Amino acid sequence: MSRQVLVVRGGALPRSSGLGRAHHDLVERLEEGQVKGFTSAGIIEHEVGGGAFTRWRRRRSEHPQRVAKAATTNAGSVLHITDQEQAHLVPPHCDLPVSVTIHDLFHLEPRRIQTSHGRVNIGQRSPGILRRQDLSHIRRGLGRADLLICISEATADEARELWPEKAIAVVPHGIDIGGYDPFSYPLPKPEGLDHSNVNLLCVGSEEPRKRIDFLVEVLGCLPSHLKGDVILHKVGAESSIKSKSKLSKRAKELGVNLRWVGRLSDIDLCGYYQHCDALLFPSVAEGFGLPPLEAMASGCPVRVADMPAHNEVAPEEWLLPHDSVDEWVDAIVEFASKEGRRQPSTIALKRAAEFSIERWSSALSAAWSNL
Repeated sequence: MSRQVLVVRGGALPRSSGLGRAHHDLVERLEEGQVKGFTSAGIIEHEVGGGAFTRWRRRRSEHPQRVAKAATTNAGSVLHITDQEQAHLVPPHCDLPVSVTIHDLFHLEPRRIQTSHGRVNIGQRSPGILRRQDLSHIRRGLGRADLLICISEATADEARELWPEKAIAVVPHGIDIGGYDPFSYPLPKPEGLDHSNVNLLCVGSEEPRKRIDFLVEVLGCLPSHLKGDVILHKVGAESSIKSKSKLSKRAKELGVNLRWVGRLSDIDLCGYYQHCDALLFPSVAEGFGLPPLEAMASGCPVRVADMPAHNEVAPEEWLLPHDSVDEWVDAIVEFASKEGRRQPSTIALKRAAEFSIERWSSALSAAWSNL
């Protein structure tokens, strides 16, 4: 007999956001019976938007009360909160076992990472008074949970230091590669992408930790005979007009071809993964690093900064020192030296298969079964 899982989050974030996607994937897989021994008991969430006071009241009063009430009427279920930012929703003295997925701990444990371009702040080091109170509620909520489910070993190690007596499980993201070569049925070539060029892809925002600025500097150091043939396609939500303008200006100064693509649907993003020569992922801090896994599932080679936790995702031979411009330049020169249309990488597909939905399901089922 299957146990039911009451899935809880705060605002109903769309699938296009990182946390929203993880939530929707979990819900769909529960509803499709992909987590052995567990089914969905429903979803508790609230709409997004409204004024500052409405949002505050909803987050700190109305929604926690709603979750606590639901926990008293779903005997035998598991209450699962899909991201750590909503851990304040863990009811005090809850009758149900409660698990929380931790995607990262950057905001609870901010840090600085030194790079050749200066220090990169990870998480907000000096939040305002309301945010400090919010973080305190989140921390206490995580302390009340029965199980913390971390999406990487690096995050789990941090969680063990903060909550040494807590049950902690590692359940990395799972991805469906379909059991077939994605280039057997290639998607149309995205508009603006020319196979006569070397097409490099980066996916993410312009947050400092993502280090799009580092990629611009790397491309600026390419040999002059290559620089004009290399295009960096930047996919993802734009953080601000100011950051975009600054990066565009620097790219122009260095003679770098930087193309802003913006946010894409899953299927359109897959088209870029299929048709670009490589994904570059120089981030210095991630909770997991989904773009490299998505790229590899489409047969796309990746080059990833050797930093936690996304260095758990890419093959070891595809990791690069996070601050070595020369080694990143050499990797791009290697891509540029290959003639003809890129074929799907067997290395990428094999690595992506290690993060199958079946393995994800098995790990999640084992974690919940121990509650």
